[in-house]
Amino acid sequence: MKFVFVFLIGILFLGTQAEAQKVYGTRNGKITFASPTDEDVKSTNNEVASRIADNGQITFSALIKGFKFKYAEMQEHFNDQYLESNKFPRADFKGTIVNLKEVNFGKDGSYKVSVKGDLTMHGVTRNITAAGTIEIKGGKPLANCKFVIRMKDFNVDASSVTETVNVDVSCQYQ
Repeated sequence: MKFVFVFLIGILFLGTQAEAQKVYGTRNGKITFASPTDEDVKSTNNEVASRIADNGQITFSALIKGFKFKYAEMQEHFNDQYLESNKFPRADFKGTIVNLKEVNFGKDGSYKVSVKGDLTMHGVTRNITAAGTIEIKGGKPLANCKFVIRMKDFNVDASSVTETVNVDVSCQYQ
């Protein structure tokens, strides 16, 4: 009787393990943004935390003060006047890969994806959809995505500098 009980518990344990999702993460993701009209409005943050799961869930989180500019004055204006980083210290995204069936996390290759989710920045949350790629190499995903943000959509008055920024996200997961 003990054998049957242990056997059934073992089967249940293996069954739940087989369905468990695989989650990949990084704390060294990269987000770059640039104005299409002003070459001085360009910044990079190389300390982006991100997670991606083979069930399609994807998250990004970046400290606003982590964005570094070429000119100290631009960085100061960005943090104090435009993004108010003391009041709104993070930008976060939480979403899903819409066309998950086209991605095989178990096979090396490059897969075009569409990602949809909520971006929260400057205290405002907006739904966005963006195109990107997921490359699987040696069993590890690399995600790249590009999209455009209109500053006024996030209550950021940067009209004296730029109306939009082009955002480029790149994360190598472990």
